[in-house]
Amino acid sequence: MAENLTIARPYAQAAYECAKENNCVSSWQTMLEAMADACRDETFLSFLKNAASPESAAETFCSLLSQGQDNLLNEYGENFISILSENGRFEAVPEIYAEFIRLKEADEKVVEATVTSARALSAADLDAIKGRIEQKYGCTAKIRTVIDPSLIGGAVLKIGDEVIDASVKTSLENLSLTLK
Repeated sequence: MAENLTIARPYAQAAYECAKENNCVSSWQTMLEAMADACRDETFLSFLKNAASPESAAETFCSLLSQGQDNLLNEYGENFISILSENGRFEAVPEIYAEFIRLKEADEKVVEATVTSARALSAADLDAIKGRIEQKYGCTAKIRTVIDPSLIGGAVLKIGDEVIDASVKTSLENLSLTLK
């Protein structure tokens, strides 16, 4: 999937720039989400890849999206689908959507943090963590929680590439290494 992410970046960048330029970021987000959902279906993806021509694959995809929500697909979306079809890039659409969201959140100054703890944290604890992150990074924080009983206690906070490990498990491992 790393290859798809490399492929996805320029498409997502172009889509996001077009969406911002035309003040339609939310409609692009909705459209890309529907496209990503469709492209996660292996049968549909195989159908598109085996279409008689890139034009017929694009036409089929546009037809599918037009049957759903009203105004889901605009002219930019149709052009985007045509370009994806011409270049055989339908398998990268889920990554394009994820990268589009990342670009949107970066532009809106939203940072995603993952808090892994041994037990469920209280709402007050999560609010305190969120507040500290927002204060430190000057942005809005989205917190995702993960429970990992092997940590014994404490927590691990991951924000982008930064990891703050305050778990009991890691402290014990470090102590063990020190005593050897």
